[in-house]
Formats: sequence, structure tokens, C-alpha cells
Amino acid sequence: MAEGLLLSDKRELVRRELIYYLRVTDLLNSQELGRMVDIHAKGLLLMGNTALTIGRDYLINLELPKALREQGAANIAIKARAIWCRPSLTQPYLENGLMFIDPTIETQEAIENLIQIFALPDGTMKF
Repeated sequence: MAEGLLLSDKRELVRRELIYYLRVTDLLNSQELGRMVDIHAKGLLLMGNTALTIGRDYLINLELPKALREQGAANIAIKARAIWCRPSLTQPYLENGLMFIDPTIETQEAIENLIQIFALPDGTMKF
């Protein structure tokens, strides 16, 4: 569990489901970690075949679609800590919860833009 994060406190933000599942890779070894299923300002839900190591910090890359990159948008690189992992209801996949670590103002703005572009208009979930 993340530092000081209790289950009773676990969800204060609205998590936004995405219309496009962005590919997420580990920047240190270029390994695909999975696809980002939803996001909020402090973290994301990743679905894939890999169980991330709880408590480990990862330098991840949120890969934007080619069409956006061709228009000048940059992928988002951010440090994130794996805070939980569980089997997905969509077997045989795993879900990993990641918490962003010290994002810069520019990265926070890029995440907010990503949410505006890819979040379902009425597809929010509380968690």
C-alpha cells in the first residue's frame, strides 16, 4: 500500500475511463507493461499480462496515438509507483494500480489534456 494510503481513504478522485487504451511501456527497458484503462490526476489503472512489483517505482511512457504525435503532441514520461495488483475480471489479464510520483507542472498539464481528449464524456467511475 502507498505511504499513508488507507483503504478507507483510497478513492478521493474520480477515475476517468478512456475511449482509447494507451500503450504503457517501461522507459528503462522498453518493455510493454500493458494498456492504460483509466486515469486521474494522481494515478492510473493499467491492464496487461504483467504483474508489477508492489512498491517499486517505474519510469513509464504513456504512448499517444500516432495521429496526435504527428500533430506535435509528445508521449508522456512519468515516474509512477505500483501500489496494487489483482486479477482482472477480463481474464487472463491483470490490473495494476499506479500512483504518479512528483509529476512536474508540465506533466500534470499533459495528463489533464490527455483526460480531456480520451476520457468518456459520461464514463466516470468512483473508486
